[in-house]
Amino acid sequence: MNRWVALLATVFIAVFMAHTARAEGLVTIVDDPAVLAALDAKGFGFAGIFGVDGKGDLKTLYDKAPGYHAIVETIAGDVAALRAEMKAGGRPLYEVTDGNVGRIMDMRWLKTGAARFRLVGVVNRIDRRDFTEARDDGSCGEVRFIYRLAYSFKKNGKVLASRLPFNFNAIYSAAPDADGGCVGVAGRWTPQLDETVDTGWLIGGPLDKAGLSFKQLELNAQVVRFPSGQETEFGGQAAYLMRIFGIDGETVSERPLENTPDVALLSEDAALKAKLADYISANLAAVDLGVYEIPDEFLAKKVISWSTFGSARQANHPFTPLFQPADFVGFDYSALRLVRTPEALVERLDNGACQGCHQAGSTAGFHFIGLDDKTTSPLNRIEVGISPHLHAEMPRREAWLRATAEGNEPNRFRPLSFAPPAAWKDAGEVAYAPAAMAMPCLMPEDAARFGTTWQCGGGTVCTPLATASGVRTKLAQCLLPKDSDKMFAGHPCLTGSIASNPAQPFNDRYSISGQFAAFATDISRTAYTCRPPKIGVPAGIAYRGCDDKDRAFAGFKTGKPMPNEICGLVGGKKFDTCVATNNFDQCLGGAVNRGNRPACSADHFCREDYMCQSLPPDTPGIGKVKGIGFCSPTYFIFQMRIDNHATPWAGAVRATLGAGFGAAEAE
Repeated sequence: MNRWVALLATVFIAVFMAHTARAEGLVTIVDDPAVLAALDAKGFGFAGIFGVDGKGDLKTLYDKAPGYHAIVETIAGDVAALRAEMKAGGRPLYEVTDGNVGRIMDMRWLKTGAARFRLVGVVNRIDRRDFTEARDDGSCGEVRFIYRLAYSFKKNGKVLASRLPFNFNAIYSAAPDADGGCVGVAGRWTPQLDETVDTGWLIGGPLDKAGLSFKQLELNAQVVRFPSGQETEFGGQAAYLMRIFGIDGETVSERPLENTPDVALLSEDAALKAKLADYISANLAAVDLGVYEIPDEFLAKKVISWSTFGSARQANHPFTPLFQPADFVGFDYSALRLVRTPEALVERLDNGACQGCHQAGSTAGFHFIGLDDKTTSPLNRIEVGISPHLHAEMPRREAWLRATAEGNEPNRFRPLSFAPPAAWKDAGEVAYAPAAMAMPCLMPEDAARFGTTWQCGGGTVCTPLATASGVRTKLAQCLLPKDSDKMFAGHPCLTGSIASNPAQPFNDRYSISGQFAAFATDISRTAYTCRPPKIGVPAGIAYRGCDDKDRAFAGFKTGKPMPNEICGLVGGKKFDTCVATNNFDQCLGGAVNRGNRPACSADHFCREDYMCQSLPPDTPGIGKVKGIGFCSPTYFIFQMRIDNHATPWAGAVRATLGAGFGAAEAE
């Protein structure tokens, strides 16, 4: 017991320091909207990547920047091809619809004067020096600028504004110190006691353009969504396009996706696949460490990742259909840290691919969403702008940077993307914290394939939620044991299985196989009932209505642990309409309902397919729950869907009462 208490204390301190590092200690990310807006206006805007001055609206950029124009046309071609493929597979798609049918991105968003890509984050990736050393390019890792699609325009006297789930990640290589090392580069990310992490400090220090050179532009964008009214057992689906672009003046090139195999090519070319197997076999130690770069000849230049249950979907496990464990028998795995079996090797490779990483430990397919600025509707705000993976990564990156700044050898190991936070030691030891409530875990039969992993904490047990045909590892989470008297709103209540369709992942089918929690037959304020996925809640949710104490946040006490549930907002079609049209009179007049949801914060994350939404600032008693939000199904949050937003172009269709996620009934 004492060992676990000490470990928890160590990990808590590491995570706390990583978060306070944003303002005072070693800086790992910049996510303050005011600081980012100032950087955006002082030479770090998206348009500057293409050499265009001005406010950066996308009509101007599309008209004046050949590079951006070419990228938009490439994306348009990708979206058109996906649309044709889905139509041929029986899944037609529509830009605007009230029906329970597939929705597709309207490409006009990338060409309108009402939209721009807003800087929502700066990420210190000097720890990527491990990769640059491996290929001997001399740089000190990377600095990344995250831009998210956002619009703002006036209609009927109201300002309509929102972000959309469409990100570009501009990557810059960081120049080394004069002696070729990175001690000084790492040190520039640590402000002195009398310094503040503001725009001036950043521009004059770690973001000094003399030390940055553009490398590439990465895309991760939701382009298709199926509502829960259509996907009644999945609880909805979404598809994300992933690409990398090189930019050299007006010339744009398509680059390979890091460690992401071209499954179609390799499936057809046995000799090339055998060559890839040879590469993997010769680099087992590097793959185990998580610091490896598969040669370009094996890699895809475009992939689609899929949610919901993204961590279990076969389409997000690209190495699994290519290789059997038998392809990697006969090797000595005993000296490796993580990969102890051929099955674990394939899973490690799957998790290192773009779609594998972005659908395991992520939030809606992203690791960095960014916080909202003042233009976002109070009913459309998120409380936490990063994924569980990035939260767990920050102590590792901080430990790496601290060791490098001090001239010491850093710990270079990279965990699986769904691993919990850990205490990092320079000597190479990694001590994982127990996984928190509803966070990912490995079932015993899966964990046995790996070396050091982690356990569930807080009186929870590792519980499988979904299995997928063709995938060896189950989707499992740390949940309350059966018949627990500590049930709370939002806890999953249904298990199921996915029938994978390798050729057409959009035709994967999920079937509910059983219920394991929340057995009350009716909605009440005292007992928990299991709400079904058809209302947009994957794996179901335990639900209890708010009573007067819940509405007053009576359970939230200063200095006491945060309760598992909070009286949050519950959506529906009327709610969607008032958010889309900025009609707050309608919202406050009856479209906004209260219901218990899981409580969440910067240190307590929502489970897969859910994210932390903010309570409106005028919520009665909100002072008691500062910094605390509630877990909503990802696509209940208006800014996390690409479809059915109000539009600025001629002939725009208003969001209507049927324009929601497909939730057929109110809670």
